[in-house]
This record gives sequence, structure tokens and C-alpha cells, in this order.
Amino acid sequence: MDDFKRIIQLRNEGKTQEEIAQIIGVSRRSVIRYLKSGKIPKYSRPLKSNRSDPLVGFYDLVEEKLRLNCKISLHELYEYLSQRGYKGSERTLRRKTFTLRRELKNKEVYFQRELKPGEVMEGDFTEFNLPIGGKKTKIYLWVTSLPFSNTYFATPYQNCAFESFAEGSIHAFKEFGGIAKSYRLDNMSPVVSKILLGKDRIVTKRYSEFQNHYGFKQDFCNPGKGNEKGNIEANNKIIKNKIFSRISLNNLSFSTLAAFREFVWEMCREHNKEALVYDKFKSEALLPLPSSRFKCFRTEVVTVNKYSLVSLGKEGYQYSVPCQYIGVRVEARIYPEKVELVSDGEIICSHKRIEGERGLASILLEHIIDGLLKKPGAMKDWKYRSILFERPSWQLFYEKLKNSGGKDKEYLGCLKLMSKYGRDAVTLGMELMSSSNMPLSSHFLEQLVKEEIENIYEIDPITVDLNQYDDFLKGGKDGV
Repeated sequence: MDDFKRIIQLRNEGKTQEEIAQIIGVSRRSVIRYLKSGKIPKYSRPLKSNRSDPLVGFYDLVEEKLRLNCKISLHELYEYLSQRGYKGSERTLRRKTFTLRRELKNKEVYFQRELKPGEVMEGDFTEFNLPIGGKKTKIYLWVTSLPFSNTYFATPYQNCAFESFAEGSIHAFKEFGGIAKSYRLDNMSPVVSKILLGKDRIVTKRYSEFQNHYGFKQDFCNPGKGNEKGNIEANNKIIKNKIFSRISLNNLSFSTLAAFREFVWEMCREHNKEALVYDKFKSEALLPLPSSRFKCFRTEVVTVNKYSLVSLGKEGYQYSVPCQYIGVRVEARIYPEKVELVSDGEIICSHKRIEGERGLASILLEHIIDGLLKKPGAMKDWKYRSILFERPSWQLFYEKLKNSGGKDKEYLGCLKLMSKYGRDAVTLGMELMSSSNMPLSSHFLEQLVKEEIENIYEIDPITVDLNQYDDFLKGGKDGV
């Protein structure tokens, strides 16, 4: 309305149509329409498009394909129709088929299964974050369930590798006291190498060995069809809710993954002892377990490099090996939570399995201390120098040693004592020497540690008269 009034005003002032259009910021054609009609022009959308419908002749074909699979990719359908003469756009196809796709999707039918005892077990990972030892940790919970009785058992891990799947399943088999005839699983990468038509799969070598060892049948869900193992999907949610509810209500915390595992196991056992579950579980017709247990580790054969390290997996995690094995090919056995390094059939060392970002390393002090004693100058710029100061008391001892004129080799000699007397005893000795005026050296530290250990051994053990406890439980000698 303001523009229209302004146009009339400018025309009365003698401005040309082009000048008015430039001042108002509209086209000259709009100015002409305003002046010619004497009122504001209104835009009205044509009620009927003059364009032809590009889907004419294709509607029956589109409906046929969508009824066969209402979740078919629109892009694939567009390519299919284009090869048969469709000239419209993918956007038009999407708009024209929206109502039909929505109706067909809402009419998808699900069928309730008849559950039979001992026929099937279901398994799946579910993940969440939880503080372990005060640090936010990603937890992968492997859950195995028996749908007939709704019995389940869960084990937490810090990875979802094959080793964790296998070990978690074995814990459940042992808890159930047997196995069902088939094991229904997702198409997870540690198990399935390639998805074929229908239920056919190419499985990994380790899964094939695991299946043959326990004798159950393969039973894989169709891709994206979690409802085909609805019991485990529902139980995963229930278990997670139980975990967080109990932690919140009881203000629980866990210092280690092992402590959390015991908590989860106890919670599962409570569920399995419930009357409705336990009564049906007694009817489960499970197959017996084999006499031997499947070995839940994978192996890599690697060569120990010049830094006395081996590099494992695509993540490049590095683990230390005693320096006498430099250049030797060793076998790495990778378990869910540990890594063992084996040479000639004998375990030469064991590490906690690394979890986290690429390139992390696990260095054991006893593996490198002899090498550093031969080359103490390397200590200054060594990449993994922080392990030499594992505890704050070690750092304090080192600084005091250096301030008194001691050398790095002397400190390394103190650390060497740990292989003989143990970490705790040597650490205590360092703390005592740091808080006194004793000269700091490996010689005096060893003397102090030996003296403290001898004092401990000299303490006479307490003798206990167990009859006193019997009297107490019986109510005393006089029966009181």
C-alpha cells in the first residue's frame, strides 16, 4: 500500500515511469500495472498446471514396486524408471509417491513368534559411557538371552572385538549350563565377512571355529531388522536402565572394570532367579557344553623392533618385550583385556590390552631398565620417559637426587632394585630417604629396603585360639 501511494505521488510530481521504478525499487512493468489499474495488483497461482504429469504411464509400475518393498530407495526407483523412459525429476517422483509410501509403510505387518524351549539364543552388543576409576569409559556390554524363559547374562568390555563377543558368549553359556540349538546375531563385522541373499552369510574364520566348537546353528538377522531379535533388543534397554538406576540410587562407583563386571553379573543372576524366569528356565532344553573351552584370543606374528617393541593391529598399539628378543619373531595372543607375547610356546610377558587413540604404548619398566643402565644418556630425551616417574614419590626422589649431585644412572640403579624387592618396598624406601638426610644412592636404598623387609619378617605372627570362637557361637562355656 505504501509503495502504491508513493508511485501516485511521484507521478503527480512529474516523474517518468523509469524514474519511479528506480526510486521505489520495483520493475517498470510493475509501475505500469499500478498506474493502469488504479489499484494494487494481486498475484494468484494458476489453479491448474499446464505441465504434463511425467509419471503418467508409470503409476501402476511404481505402485507394484512399492508394494513389494515400501522401503525401497527413491534414488534406485528413480534410476529404474529413467531407464524405462521416465522424464521427470527425482524430486517429482518423491512428491508424487509420498502418500502411497506412507500408507504402505504404516501397513507393514509383524508376526508374533512362537517361542520354544532351547530352540534359540540371541546376542548383541549395547554400548554406553560410565566412569571407571574416575575416568569416563566407553563400555561395550555383550548380552546373551534365551527368549523362551527370558533368561539373560551380560559381560562388560572396553571393545567390541571378536574376542569380547566370544568370551562374553562363553560366560553366558556357562551360566546357563548349556547352549540353544541356534544363535541369532546381527551382521557384525567380527562375525560376518559378507552378506549374501536371504540368510546366507560368509562368516569369519574365527567365528566358524567358534560355531563348530559349540555346535550351534547360524541364524543371522536381515540387515536393519532388529525386531527379528526383539528379546535381546528389549533386554538391552532394561539392563542399561537397571544399571544406571542402581548406580544413581546407591551412589555407586567402580574403581576397575572387573568390579563393574561383578556388579553386572550379580544383577543378571538376581533377574534369572525371579520365579517367572526361573520356572520357565527349568524347561529350557539346552544342549550340553563341550568338555573344553574355546580359546578367546586372536593371534598375530610380529617381529620385535630395535626399540624392543612390537606393533599390533591397525591402530599401531605398541607393547614392550624384554630386550633379548630384539629381532625375534614372536606370537601375540590378543585377549579381550590382555595381550600375551609368546616365543617358542612360552609366554615371555603379558600386558593389559590398550584401548584408546592410535599409537599408544604399554612399556614395562623391567623390559627397558637394563638397556637404559647401559645407555643412561638416552634417558633425557626418551619418548616414554614418563614411565620412569610412575609415582609422585619417584619424581620427588629423582629431583632430590639430582639436586645433591647424583646422576641419572644412579636413579636408574634405584629403579632396577624393584625387580628384586618389588615396587612397593622400593617406593617406601624412596619416600623414607626423601624425608630424611640420608645420602641418596642405590647402595643406601638397597640397604634400607633390606632392613625394612627383615624387620617385617622378624614380627611374630599372632596366635589365635579358635576354641574361643566356638565358645562365642555356642553362647559361652556356661551357655550364656
